[in-house]
Amino acid sequence: GPLPPFAPMPTGKKLVNPPQVCSVTFNTAGLVTKYTIGYVVDRQVGNTGGLGGLYGLLYAIGSPLPFPEAQPWKMSKRYWAFQQLGNLASKLNK
Repeated sequence: GPLPPFAPMPTGKKLVNPPQVCSVTFNTAGLVTKYTIGYVVDRQVGNTGGLGGLYGLLYAIGSPLPFPEAQPWKMSKRYWAFQQLGNLASKLNK
C-alpha cells in the first residue's frame, strides 16, 4: 500500500528484507532505555540493497532517500587498498 510521504501511491513491488538484528539496552532498574533495529547481518539477501529498516524498504520500492547512508554499501577505493595491503601482508607472513 501507500507509504506517505515517501510513496503516496502503492508500487506493487515486493519487499524481501535481509536478516536483521535488534538490541535492547536496560538501565539499572531493568527498564528499557534504548531499542535499536535494522542492523543487517547479511547484505546479500533480499532486494533492499543490503539496507535495513526504512532505508531498505524505500530502496526496494524504488524511492531511496538522497544521501549516502540510504544507498547500498560500496567499497571505497581507500578501503579496497587497505584490504589489498592486508591480503599481501597475510601472504608474506606464510
